[in-house]
Amino acid sequence: MQIAFSLGLGALLIWMVYRNFTEKDKADMIDSFARANYWWIVLSSCIAVLSHIFRAYRWKFPLRQLGYDLSLASSFYAVMIGYLFNLAFPRLGEVTRCAVLARYQKMPFEKLFGTVIAERLVDLVVLIILILAAIFMQLELLRDFLNDLMGPLMEKLESLPFMLTIGVVGIAVAYLGWRFIQSSQHKVAIMLREKIQGLMDGLIALKRMKNKAGFLLHTVLIWTAYIVMYLVTFQAFPETQGVSFGGVLASFVLGGISLIAVQGGLGAYPLAVMSILILYGVDKNQGYAFGWIIWTAQTITILIAGFISMIALPFISKKKEYSGIADESLS
Repeated sequence: MQIAFSLGLGALLIWMVYRNFTEKDKADMIDSFARANYWWIVLSSCIAVLSHIFRAYRWKFPLRQLGYDLSLASSFYAVMIGYLFNLAFPRLGEVTRCAVLARYQKMPFEKLFGTVIAERLVDLVVLIILILAAIFMQLELLRDFLNDLMGPLMEKLESLPFMLTIGVVGIAVAYLGWRFIQSSQHKVAIMLREKIQGLMDGLIALKRMKNKAGFLLHTVLIWTAYIVMYLVTFQAFPETQGVSFGGVLASFVLGGISLIAVQGGLGAYPLAVMSILILYGVDKNQGYAFGWIIWTAQTITILIAGFISMIALPFISKKKEYSGIADESLS
């Protein structure tokens, strides 16, 4: 149901934009796709793959703290499989990349998932910093845009008392459930305690890991690669080459938020990018086409790398298993 809703929302956004297109708008869009310098898009895709390699390597640090020496290839394949599933299934990518390693590498799922949650919390902090940086750098230009964006949200705050009541009830239910899990000897409670303990071990691994500098360095490399990946795409059109770094950063973060809000960013990502680029003098049709080109390139990259990873991960895991059997026979 959630998948259908998200895809339906993306399709609705596409329809809402397309229905207002004149014949000239359609012709301008087609011309934009034809005039793009796709070598810059290819370079962007290569940098995107590099960012995924950095992410795969960063994952090795907390896992090593837990006593698991995962190969870079296995980590990369798991990450890409996770991205692939995220295109279709909301928030399932993180679960999937842990599940495939749990299956093929015989690692405990709960501990793997704990490390992924810890990683995502770090990434969330970085994203918030980038959002604040974009607002600070372009405050004058973005002020009206932010007011229009936040207006509907402020209206929803009128129902704050009701939301607070729901929140208090939810916290009370969660507390009672937690007390049951802690004290009960029921087999379900015991199983949940073991799962939660494994999850906590994964979270704590990030705090206790020895090479925190290596983890932070790769976090910087990941997000630097993300920004550079996005920055080089602006060279694909003469109209976008003059956009300031502040504008690039603003459209980057809003595009990133759209990927979270709508599954895979379908329909929302091009619209978010266009909304920002208009503020910097880029024609709306050019900006919309630009957003679609970036979204399509990113999606194709994930599809290709994800399907290759689905084939490769079982193969290298099986090869490792056979190697282990051979080693034992020689000992």
